[in-house]
This record gives sequence, structure tokens and C-alpha cells, in this order.
Amino acid sequence: MAHTSALEDMMSRSLCPQCHDMFSDPRVLPCLHTLCMSCLKSLEPFSTLERGQKLATQQSVLCPVCDSEVSLPPGGIRELLPDLLAQTEVLLEQLRSGGDNMPCDLCGDGKGERRCQDCRLTVCEFCCLAHRRQKRTAGHSLLPLRDLPPGSSLSPAPVCTLHPLEELCLFCESCGLPFCRDCALVKHLGHEIRPVMEVAGGHRAQLQGVLTKSEPKLEDLGAALHTVQEAGEDLKRSADLLRKEVEAFTEGYIRAIQEHKVRLLKDIEEEVHRKDQALSLQRARINQQLTDLRTATAFIGGLLDRGPDLHIVRAKALVISRLKELNQGDQSQMGQAEAGRIVFNPREEAGLCRGYQIYGMVQSGGVDPERCQVRGQGLQSVHPGKLCSFTLTCNAKSGDQLEHKGAPPRVIILHKESGRSLQAAIQDNQDGTYHISYTPTEPGQLSISVCIKGRHIRGSPFTVTVRGTSRRHCGIYHCCTFCSSGGQKDARCGCGGTMPGSFQGCGHGHKGHPGQSHWSCCGSTAEISDCAGVKDSAPHNLLRTFAL
Repeated sequence: MAHTSALEDMMSRSLCPQCHDMFSDPRVLPCLHTLCMSCLKSLEPFSTLERGQKLATQQSVLCPVCDSEVSLPPGGIRELLPDLLAQTEVLLEQLRSGGDNMPCDLCGDGKGERRCQDCRLTVCEFCCLAHRRQKRTAGHSLLPLRDLPPGSSLSPAPVCTLHPLEELCLFCESCGLPFCRDCALVKHLGHEIRPVMEVAGGHRAQLQGVLTKSEPKLEDLGAALHTVQEAGEDLKRSADLLRKEVEAFTEGYIRAIQEHKVRLLKDIEEEVHRKDQALSLQRARINQQLTDLRTATAFIGGLLDRGPDLHIVRAKALVISRLKELNQGDQSQMGQAEAGRIVFNPREEAGLCRGYQIYGMVQSGGVDPERCQVRGQGLQSVHPGKLCSFTLTCNAKSGDQLEHKGAPPRVIILHKESGRSLQAAIQDNQDGTYHISYTPTEPGQLSISVCIKGRHIRGSPFTVTVRGTSRRHCGIYHCCTFCSSGGQKDARCGCGGTMPGSFQGCGHGHKGHPGQSHWSCCGSTAEISDCAGVKDSAPHNLLRTFAL
């Protein structure tokens, strides 16, 4: 696996990032990206800069790898630094694939088979034997071309452009350029000149120092990139969670709206049925009144046309009394409120549905869940094993109590900790109220939901606390110690009240009396309650009242 990665890495160093072919005359841009000469020629100039008083122009191009604007030398791309490393990688790759034959650098006729690492020459097998026979070169390292280590140089030694036969072996410290021996006598006379091999050591140390200084920056950038990548992954994860949350929210909202739609349509049907019943009853009453009035008018007409005088005199009082009775009703009021059209108000709050606030109400004369009320000890503090109850009162939109002839309320009681449900008994009192009872089985908190027409009443679901233990009263529920003890002066009460005349207990209207019946053990005024207990320091005669 590592060998495959190394081969791929070497292949990438021998390929042009622009054309993805083997490098051909590779040159290095100022941004340190290497491109083929043909790829560089295909780049269009990005801008032209004027330099100096002679308005010499300098072109710039966009690097296709990093998209940076880089300035070209005054002579154009031809003056860009050749990439000898890339050339070597290309030659090595060609040698490994058997696609290139290098000539011998000594004889020029033979096929290069080996590379002298000391002389930096490629030699054929014949010259290799001669190389080893000479005492000066007998100890040189001659490696097969195919076995050269990565980074080995196969390119011939660079030569001067002005003197092609001379190698660039000297370096001018004043000009900062390499040159040959002939140029040293002409262009660099009097300059500080040193051999390239000597200068390269110092330059290599400087480059190593720059590289060392850059390593912390590389680590920081790597850590920053890792942080950004983690932030991007966190963003994707949070976005996925938000998408799921939004989908769940919208799907729940859609289900709630659809459920509310069904309820609204059901409300319309119930209101139509209720109004139709009212209209039927009103129609029957009007028909009866019409029939009675027709009967009376027909009788009077016959009496006036054919009745004898005596019969008219006798029937007058009866006829007038009947007509007055029939005419007392006001036929103009036909229950128009009941017969009016059904109104839908889309902006009115319709309460919660599946935990969502829903809008839109059908105006009706039936039970309004928002106006219904509950009361009773069963929605307050209760105890395990004791029957608890509360009363539901059904009210119309106007707030008036009415008899509910529709479906009974739905009551759901759940234990919040265990999730177990309790059975609720519902009794219709036939007066617009319902008696609802249940028996808690364990301590904790209960969630009691009361729904009418599929909608929660105001305040539903209710939270009720089931106390773990209850303390029974050990005294008596009385009006005062004076009455319950038969007037004993030393009898005391838990309420702390006293009477004048050396009475140590409480009496009606005297100091400390709670003003109503209470327990003698703790003074609690609620008959159905837990005992608050008696202090340990209570006198013995206080305890006498417990048994009274």
C-alpha cells in the first residue's frame, strides 16, 4: 500500500498540473508552481505593468493552479527558472517505463546504462568498465539508471548561454547570478566570486532555516484547516439535525392542521344538525299555531254566518278568550339567531392541537372547550389508594352553562414517571356537568388531559401531585374546645385560641379562634386534609382534646 502511494507521488511530480502529461521543458513560476513551456505559452497575459522612465513593459499571468497573479521576467516565459527536479523526475519515469534511451555522456554513441554519482555522468557499459579501470574514478559509485533513488539528478550540468561549452560553476555575490569562467573575465571582473558548490552550502543552510521557521506556520495552518473542516462537519451535522427537526415540525404541524380540519368539518355538521333540530321544532310550533288559528277563524266565520243570536251570545266569551290566547305569541320572532348562517372566524385561537397553536373557529351555540371549567380536590393534592374526583362544567361560547348532548368528554390520566395510565370513571349528571373520578396507585406527578370535541379544555393537561404518605388526624374536627369538652377549662386546641375566665382552650369569637370548624390536633380548617402534626413540646392536657 505504501509502495503504491510512493509510485503515485512520483508520478504526480512528473506530470504537468495543467495538461496532465509528462513535463516538457518545465519552468517554475514565481508562485513556485511548475508548468510545461507549451502550457505557459497558452496563458493569456493578465495585465501589463509599466516600469521605469523608458516605460519598459512587464507582463503578468494568472497561475492556473493557485489562481494567483504572477509577474513574468522582462524577457517573458523564456527567462523563467527551469525546473531541473521536474526534468529529472520525467527522465526517471521514462527509464522505469522503458520509454526512453539516454546516450552516454562520455562516448556519445553508447546507450546510457549507469549513472556515476560522483561525476554526475551517464555512461554506457563500455565506458563504465573504463571508468572503473582508472585509478582516479575506480572508487566512484555507479548505479543502474533504473535503480536510482528518488531525487537523483539525471540532467547534464547547466552550461552558460553565452559560452555553451562552459559549465556554470561560479557565483557572483555582487550580482547574485551563476556564471562560467569566461564570463568571470568579462562581466564580473572585480566582483566577489565564489564557487557554486561552496555558495550552495550556505544557501542550503539559509533555505533550511527558512523552512524551519515555516514549519510552525504549517502546523498552525494545518490545525486551523482541521478546525475549519471540523466546523464544516459540525455545520453539516447541525444542518442535518435542523432539517430533520424542521421536517418533524412541519409534518406535525400538517397533521395538526389536518386533524383541526376534521374537527372544523365535524363542528359544522354538529352545528347544522343542532340548528336543523331547532328549525324543525320551530316549524312544528308555527304549524300548530297556524292550524289552531285557522280552526278558530273558521269557527268564528261559521258562527257569524249561520249562528243564531243566542249561540253567538253564549260563545262570544269563549271565542274572544281563545283568539286572545292564540294572538299572544309573536310570530315575527322566528328564532332568527338559530336559523342564521354559520360563521367561520379564521383568526380566532382554537387552542392547542398536538402541541401546536391552531387558529380558526366555527361560531356555534354548542359546547366551547375554551369556556369549559373544572373544579374539585381531584385536580389538587391527592394520595395513593384514595378515590379522587373533580367536576367538569360544559359552557357555551357565551360562558353560560348548557346541557351537553354530544359525545362525552375524553379523559386521559398518565403517570409522568412510569408512563402508566389510570382508568377514569365519567358520570353524566344530565345538567351540563360531568363527575370524573380516579384512584392514584403510586406517588409522583399525574398528567390529566380533558378533551371535548377532540380539543383540550382551557388549562388541559393538568398536573396533579400524588403525595407519598398522608398523616391522619389524631384529634377531632370541632367548632371549639368549650363545646367539644363540655366546658372544661384545661382543654386546649391545636389552633392556639383562648377564652377569658381561665379557659385554656378556644371558643366562638374569642382570641385565636379561626372562625370556623377545625381539627383539634393541628388547627387545620380543612376537614379533608393531612394532619400537620403536634409539636413535641405540646402540654399533656392538649392531647386530652384528641379523644373528645
